[in-house]
Amino acid sequence: MIDFANLPKKVEVCDLTVRDGFQNLEIYIPAEAKLYLIEELSQCGFKNIEVTSFSNPKRIPQFRDTEDVLRGIKRRPGTIYQAVTLTEKAIERAIDMKHKGFGPDKVVTMISTSQSHNLVNAGELHDEHFRKLEKWARMVKDAGMIYCGTVGTVFGCPIEGPVPLERAWEFAKRYFDLGADEIEYGDTTGEGTPDRAYRFYSGLKERFPDTTKHIVHFHESRGWGLANCLSALQAGMHRFEASMGGLGGQPASIVDRVPVQGTGGSYTPSDLTGNVRAEDLVVMLDEMGIDTGIDVSRYLKLGGLLEKIVGRRLRSWTVVSGRIPKNPTPFLDLVQQRYAEKLASTK
Repeated sequence: MIDFANLPKKVEVCDLTVRDGFQNLEIYIPAEAKLYLIEELSQCGFKNIEVTSFSNPKRIPQFRDTEDVLRGIKRRPGTIYQAVTLTEKAIERAIDMKHKGFGPDKVVTMISTSQSHNLVNAGELHDEHFRKLEKWARMVKDAGMIYCGTVGTVFGCPIEGPVPLERAWEFAKRYFDLGADEIEYGDTTGEGTPDRAYRFYSGLKERFPDTTKHIVHFHESRGWGLANCLSALQAGMHRFEASMGGLGGQPASIVDRVPVQGTGGSYTPSDLTGNVRAEDLVVMLDEMGIDTGIDVSRYLKLGGLLEKIVGRRLRSWTVVSGRIPKNPTPFLDLVQQRYAEKLASTK
């Protein structure tokens, strides 16, 4: 049974929409729209925003505007703007932009616990990849940026199936040993279940008690994302990542009707592989009395605007249903009038 009295009182949510959310889209979102969303997310109160990826634009053209986006951000003190860097060339580009005064505050690298997924996603075997990560960690920290390591396929792999949870704990230790400031744990294509989420994060906390260094990242492939987040909360986690509308997933192989390489053939069971629905997560936490520091009403309006930018209805329930009413609605006057009329008719 969940002990709701002992859940964290404050939670940090990092919004991934502009990077992780958009990489799966089959339309290019202009830099101007990305910058508008980044500014609005800052205004909503987000202190950590993922803004771009230093990807090869021939493979993932969604991020052909990386430099324009990073140059155009209106930086807010206390807000961290992070970018994904999966190769040494990407890290070198991030460092160069940092030296020029507009690079990211944090860079994210990734290794999957599944050997098969790592070969598809990064083209590397585990030991070879960790040797590179050790070098990259030094480069990033010497440049004065925060280094976040991602452990992917924690709860299973869409290519080779189940992966032992213990491997993710092992990979976390290797990341910390090479100097990672924090680690994100990815349920890459939504294999996590609430019981295993609790087991994993409880075990993680036992091995590495500083929960400020752990970031929870679930997907909605099978609709269990929020339940998994609740399990992670119960295990003591208080840093989460999510995307508006449940956007995200494997990089698109067609963008603006043009076939692109992406990450090769699709290895996911459906196109419903996005991240946890950020609006629903934020509203749920707010209704539970957990402080996120986010202007919830403004964020829900932004979620509605995002649907117009993307051009379709997304997966957030609360963008449509809103928050739980806290005060009587105008309909109450009509009900009271009918009640009075009913009483009068019975006399």
